[in-house]
Amino acid sequence: MSILKIIDPNDISITPFKSYKEFTVTNADSGSGVYGVRGIWSNGYNYTKTDSGNITFESASFHFLPTWHLINRSFYGQTEPGVKRGLNDFSRISLNPKYPKQHRILHKSSSMISVSQKMYGERIKPKSIRLTDDSTSTTVTIVDDGNGNLYDNSLSSSFAEFAAGNFNDSDMIKSTGSFAGNVFYDEGLLIFTNTGSKFVDAGTGKGTDGFSLKYKSQVTIYEHSYTCIVGEGEFNGTSNISATFERSGSNTFIGTNTGSYAWKNLLPAGDALYKSGSFNNIIRQAQNYEGFVSHSEFSPYITKVGLYSDNNELIAVGQLARPIKNDDELSISINVRFDA
Repeated sequence: MSILKIIDPNDISITPFKSYKEFTVTNADSGSGVYGVRGIWSNGYNYTKTDSGNITFESASFHFLPTWHLINRSFYGQTEPGVKRGLNDFSRISLNPKYPKQHRILHKSSSMISVSQKMYGERIKPKSIRLTDDSTSTTVTIVDDGNGNLYDNSLSSSFAEFAAGNFNDSDMIKSTGSFAGNVFYDEGLLIFTNTGSKFVDAGTGKGTDGFSLKYKSQVTIYEHSYTCIVGEGEFNGTSNISATFERSGSNTFIGTNTGSYAWKNLLPAGDALYKSGSFNNIIRQAQNYEGFVSHSEFSPYITKVGLYSDNNELIAVGQLARPIKNDDELSISINVRFDA
């Protein structure tokens, strides 16, 4: 016996929680979705438009210039390279106090590592970045501080002092020695703005002069919890074949019975009791219960709970660890949980 019951909204809860997955990629990982590219300032964009409307690129490095201007317009909003804006006076992307603890200044030269959205989910987890770069003769390890700043891990104490002093550029030793650039967690971008020799080419090397990037992606998973109440005297029927009379009877399917898609070729029905018979359009199944089903003390056992949509579509099935007897005189609560 199939019975549906509406769940009280108070018995439904949906709880979000963050999940993280660690990735490690290198410049040699083909098709990883993680790429390094240079950004170079110019008052032009290294391409010209002809009278016919065609675009002519001046060199193979034409994308370096648009990359710089894209970075600047999106995150720095500087009128010219090296001119620092106020902490909350960046471009339209940062007009709110979302990044109050970032040091941002973009010079004429920069580099960027772009992580594909499919590789970081909703965002890169703050304080999970560890970049090992071999683009110069010295290997440098760059990490993030959780506020969107990238710095040399070997000079963490200098960076801490630099940050504690509200990124005062007058302290050039701490600034140029430890600070590397910025990471924008929601966009999956690592931008290296420091023009020092150990940072200027970060993320753009190849082969033995390449890089290895470790980080964690963030995805929100929602835990759905539904408390299903079986009240006294509810769900006390069963459709289990073990309760039917000799497993006898038959159901006939209406439809074509000829050709390659005939019912007789699709339904190995036969006789359910003796497990024999040929393929046909008849399923032999019981239509009457055994006598014990009508006994006053008969109660079925609950083994599964199905959850249906408003359109009566089965969307989830909860499997109990062990069958529970559905006593007519007891009310039972079954909690079904799943993540989506």
